[in-house]
Amino acid sequence: MKPYDFNYFYEFECEYEALKNSKYDVLELCHKMIEFIQEKLKELGKWLKSHIFSTIQEEIQFFKELKPKMVSKIIYHQQLLKIEGSLPPTKKKKKKHYEKELVKLYEYGMNNKEFYEYYRSKGSYKDEEYFVRKQYKNLWDNCSHLISDSKLCTSHDFILATFIANEILEGYLEKKLEELNGNHLINNSLLNSNLNWTASKVDLVELIYALHLSGAINAGNCDVKEIATYFGKMFNVDIEDNIYRAFIDIKSRKTIQTKFLNTITENLNRKMKEDEL
Repeated sequence: MKPYDFNYFYEFECEYEALKNSKYDVLELCHKMIEFIQEKLKELGKWLKSHIFSTIQEEIQFFKELKPKMVSKIIYHQQLLKIEGSLPPTKKKKKKHYEKELVKLYEYGMNNKEFYEYYRSKGSYKDEEYFVRKQYKNLWDNCSHLISDSKLCTSHDFILATFIANEILEGYLEKKLEELNGNHLINNSLLNSNLNWTASKVDLVELIYALHLSGAINAGNCDVKEIATYFGKMFNVDIEDNIYRAFIDIKSRKTIQTKFLNTITENLNRKMKEDEL
């Protein structure tokens, strides 16, 4: 690989897409992908050990834009192999399995909240801190040399790669849940409502989870995301793609977790007391 040769990454993406479109089942494809990407990362690591970037900006670009995209692909397929390799047999258990994995993805973001917000906001003011190499080793005990050797990594390029992988995996898991739910899509003409939800989206998620867990809808025998889709259409608000993440936020509240439910309960009790006067 020539120094800072963008063609290397372009060729990698072409080979990756060709393999991705091959006719392997998900587990076999994961094995093939992991083997393929490992070889490419070895080549990259060998080049990187002796390469000197001409500017700080080049180094930042490499560790912020180029390397994480490649590393994210092996993280994704390693996670996917683990998830699908341990998939339970029944529909109900599969749904719980996928939902549990979704929660793990959101918790990873919460555990790295400051950097996750930096990543989501497309920040650049801390790039030299996050994406320039420093002289230390063994940053993570569970990583390969490409993400623990100070010549090959920065403090945050692996975390960034994990965020990218998790976003792809999130889409995969949500699609799987939709398939298990029978793709219960709502015809917009059936719910052409003039009612608009004017509280926050998190408030609506809190209400939906309360109804779901209480068994008030289909005796609890339905998926929470299906309920979210109906409520979203009914009240003209899009929440189904963020419902699991919002629930993590609700659980992470430091004071009162059920703020919205407490508020509407207080309002109802106040109204009933006023009517008695």
